[in-house]
Amino acid sequence: MLISFMFDKEISVFFTSNRIEFLDLISVFINNISGYMIFGAVLLILLLAKQKKKLIPLIIAFVLYLGLTILLKIIIARPRPFVELDNSIVENVNQNKSFPSGHATAVFSIIPFFNFNRILYYLWIFIAVIISLSRVYLGVHYLSDVIAGALLGCFIGELSFYFLNKLQNTLKSRKSPVFV
Repeated sequence: MLISFMFDKEISVFFTSNRIEFLDLISVFINNISGYMIFGAVLLILLLAKQKKKLIPLIIAFVLYLGLTILLKIIIARPRPFVELDNSIVENVNQNKSFPSGHATAVFSIIPFFNFNRILYYLWIFIAVIISLSRVYLGVHYLSDVIAGALLGCFIGELSFYFLNKLQNTLKSRKSPVFV
């Protein structure tokens, strides 16, 4: 990630200077998908796959994703690449909330939820990489924003299951009597 910081501008210019109309359409489509929609789609997949044990960790991951991403964006307030480089093809994006990438954080936080199906698991990793790179391609994030979002997302995904296990262990250890 440190190397990415050193070459962020060059990488952004490379991506945005080599645009292709087809990729423009895909990237703009991805840009319009919010974190809410991503979590909603995963909720539906988990319900259809009868993975009800993963619903509480998904809610925990969603809350952590929202809270940590918003907090870091406010604290760091890093300008987006298009502010300095004038290379974005999308509008209505907050100019000073580049770090970390919310899209990358959202999609990478969901990876552990697909461990019940190897194909879905690797497909989701592929989707996460494509979504993350599309953010750099559009000029709305530097590569380091996306890498930080991916790392934060992986942390959130694992942390949500850790919190569930802690909660379950706490509840088991209490063994309080129910209405004597």
